[in-house]
Amino acid sequence: MGGKAQAQQPAPDLSQAPTARETQAKSSKPEKGMPKGLIVEDPLSHPPPMTAKQKFEATLDKTFDPFEFSWVAVIAGVQQARNEPRSWGQGWGAYGKRYAASFADQADFNIMVDAVLPSLLKDDPRYFRMGQGGVFKRSGYAITRILVTRTDSGNKTFNFPEIAGSGISSGIANAYYPSEYRTLSKNLSRWGLWLGEDAALNLFKEFWPDVRHRIFKK
Repeated sequence: MGGKAQAQQPAPDLSQAPTARETQAKSSKPEKGMPKGLIVEDPLSHPPPMTAKQKFEATLDKTFDPFEFSWVAVIAGVQQARNEPRSWGQGWGAYGKRYAASFADQADFNIMVDAVLPSLLKDDPRYFRMGQGGVFKRSGYAITRILVTRTDSGNKTFNFPEIAGSGISSGIANAYYPSEYRTLSKNLSRWGLWLGEDAALNLFKEFWPDVRHRIFKK
């Protein structure tokens, strides 16, 4: 009774605490110059699972990102230089056809691999960076994410959306490529090429933040 009353501590202001959606957005926000929405950069973060709606929204953001348009331009340029498909010939009109087909390829691939199948199978389409360790270890990790992914609950699983989605996308491409590109060998070639491109992109996602930090000291 005779002692001084203990001062009450003010209650924490929970209104300023980040929501689960804000935490997820921050943890998956990509570095400048990289595709949007499907990268978790901080290896120590544990973002909540994405809803089906978020998977589709992130996939559409990725598909219409300037990075994607630039990448499609490079692919179309390589096809133009190799004159593939040959029946399209040369010139700006032919390049326009190759650009449109390449963009359709990327859109088909993104939607199947990052949105449709992950939503149906409850898999997480995001790339989770290792972010630490030796170059060979991290390179191996990045490349093998073609075969290994996470479920929405955080467990490792076979990357069925990547493997099956790229095959389905290759089949869809038969609708807009000329007849010489609708053969079994061409479909298998597109399938393998797209898997290889995604493996290379995983390497870029893994190491770009380190390269950017060394160059710009940020």
